[in-house]
Formats: sequence, C-alpha cells, structure tokens
Amino acid sequence: MKLNNGAMYKTKIKLDPISGVETVDLFNINPGTGSGCEFVVVTNLETGGPVINLKIESDYPVIFKKVDVVNGLIVIGYGNRFAIFNLEGKYITYETSFDGYFGSFEIDGDDIFVATDSCLLKIKLSGELIWTSEVLGVDGVVITSITGPEIRGDGEWDPPGGWEPFVIDRETGRKI
Repeated sequence: MKLNNGAMYKTKIKLDPISGVETVDLFNINPGTGSGCEFVVVTNLETGGPVINLKIESDYPVIFKKVDVVNGLIVIGYGNRFAIFNLEGKYITYETSFDGYFGSFEIDGDDIFVATDSCLLKIKLSGELIWTSEVLGVDGVVITSITGPEIRGDGEWDPPGGWEPFVIDRETGRKI
C-alpha cells in the first residue's frame, strides 16, 4: 500500500508490539492491559522501520484473523470484530462486532465483503455499511468467487461438513 508520501507498508499480527512507536488500542476492550490481545504491527517496507502498533482483542474466541493494507487503510478482522483504520490520519473509519465470529474478508475494488459465521456484509473502503445478507449458514460462510454482479460462496448448515452453495447479488446482498 502507498500513502500520499509514497511510502509502502506491510502488516503482521503478532503477540508483542514493536517498541518505540505509538500503540493504538483499536477495540478498547481491556484498556491499559496487554493480556489476551495481539497487535497489528505496521512497518515501512522501504526503511524497514516500525510505524505503529494496533492493539486488537475480541469478546469471542479468536478462530480467524486477517489483516490487509489498501489505499492507506488497514483492514482487520479478528475474533468477533472487524475494523478499518486510516493509517495516515490514525483513526478508525469503520468498526463493528458480531454476535458470532469473523470468518474472512475479500476486497474487490472499493468494496469489502466480510464473511461471518452466518452472513456476508458489504462495506465500502470509505467505511459505509451497504448491506448485510440474510442468514447464509449457521457455522461458517465462505466466499468462493466474486465475478461481476455475483458473489458465490458456501454456507455450513449442518456441521461438520454440511455446506450448501449460494449466489447473491453484489449490489443488494439478496440471494439470486
């Protein structure tokens, strides 16, 4: 990812923060403590130097976690949480928590498609929630492809292994 200053960055989820740089408590669940949390550490690819730490934690057991960098934004899914953090301005542009768990996300253009244990969400990179789908599974939803107007995936209805395919409209979030 390049910011306005042209710098490139990389991220990694680690148990310990990088020393000597600011730490932002992203979800503010247990302020002031470091127990039961991890850190998204951001480093400058060109200099190798640290930039910032984002403290992340969850109200739900952490089954899945993912972080990506795009257009000056850090996109994070962790436990039962999801957030978009503006690296340049150092503020959260979008944050939510789920009753179940975060599964994964896919970024396609200006859209982020977030899979949870039971549904999909479409969120713009700008931080606007566009839609939440109907229930697509009871113990896992995965995106298998995003092609033009369709999102294809599978939802697990009868664990373990009872997966059923679905196709939803990219613009409305409704089943096709």
